[in-house]
Amino acid sequence: MASERVDPTRVSRRLLDSGMELVHQPSPPSAASFSATYIGPAGWAYDAPAEAGTAVATTQLLSSGAGPWDRVAFDRRLDQLGSTFSRRCDPESVEVAVWGPEAEWRALVDLLAQVVLHPRLEASDLERVRRQLIERQLREATQPDSRAEVELAHTVFPKGHPYRESGIGTRSTIARLRRETVRAFHRRHFTPEGAQLVLTGRANTDTVARYLDRAFRGWSQQRVPPPPDTPTLRTPSQEPVRITLPGTAQVEIRMGGGSIPRLSPEFPGSYLANQVLGGRSLLSRLFQVVREKHGLAYHASSELEAMRWGGYWEAAAGTGPERVDDTLRLLAREVRRIAEEEVPLAEIKSIRESAIGELPLSLETTSGAHQLACDIAYHHLPEEFLHRWPDTLRELTPARIRAAASTALDARRAATVVAGPPSVGNRPPRR
Repeated sequence: MASERVDPTRVSRRLLDSGMELVHQPSPPSAASFSATYIGPAGWAYDAPAEAGTAVATTQLLSSGAGPWDRVAFDRRLDQLGSTFSRRCDPESVEVAVWGPEAEWRALVDLLAQVVLHPRLEASDLERVRRQLIERQLREATQPDSRAEVELAHTVFPKGHPYRESGIGTRSTIARLRRETVRAFHRRHFTPEGAQLVLTGRANTDTVARYLDRAFRGWSQQRVPPPPDTPTLRTPSQEPVRITLPGTAQVEIRMGGGSIPRLSPEFPGSYLANQVLGGRSLLSRLFQVVREKHGLAYHASSELEAMRWGGYWEAAAGTGPERVDDTLRLLAREVRRIAEEEVPLAEIKSIRESAIGELPLSLETTSGAHQLACDIAYHHLPEEFLHRWPDTLRELTPARIRAAASTALDARRAATVVAGPPSVGNRPPRR
């Protein structure tokens, strides 16, 4: 069935009968597959303190059967359709996605509807998920990379902040988790109001909307859960937090702080500043200076995570105990430079064109295009956002990039964490 538009850089929006928003993207011209993702207000920031881990556990259980299928039958159904299923939980939201042949798009929509509306959430499956979460908690406490990430968040964000925790709870909250708690969370947070259904496929929007109204019929509307409060960030100590992890050999360093939301006008400039700093792999300053030029780190990079309610940034490196101080010095220097000095035009052009060059490559496949459409949907970006994005980046001047970096990658309000063998720290592992 022909699509009314064949340009995957442009999406269309429509409100469905259920109250859910449809965001429809045409498939890339040569694609033969279909993707659909439900995005809803079911992130782990909505967990009650005594029930931490509920959102992540609920998300994990979605692959354990729905509607007429138990866990084994659900896997067989995916195999019959030649499809894959994924689910992801973050602080603000949950994403549930199916991918498969274009010819099976109706069956894939039906499967997704069953998962979102009628998951099994069986007690026996909850026991398996409980064990998985406890294993993840152990990794957070004992592995340098995971521990450094957790401690950085705890240092930057105060108690009660939606970005402070990793979502997997504690041993005691997971031990108390019951099927009734998970089912109640699902009823409250898997809601059509405030949710988006993102589809990338060949069928036109009218056809898709009519089918979705049938597949999700009877879904009762309810009020969207209000976002949790966001406490004011404090200014962390400039002294690194050093954590001792016996039995480890590598040191993980994290430096970072709070940042801007995705819809901030400073986002394009800060996005490009982060790409220069450490987000563009081999081309970035952290990789070139810390790893290539000085040979101090196994890896060196940076990340800017801009979400709806706010954001955070971090610069990361992994090194040996004997190189920690030199690595810390260079890491901090490069973070300060990106906010205090204008990036030379030649460097901006190299990084910018590399970033822009990824866009047409992503739009060649259904999965790549669909990921971009999900970003547009969740952040309520303009329908022609992908079409405009290259020009937006090319309009940025060195002065605007520096100004955005000074706000979004602020080293003055950053915390630093060093996690590794006993020679680098004095804080024992958490229990």
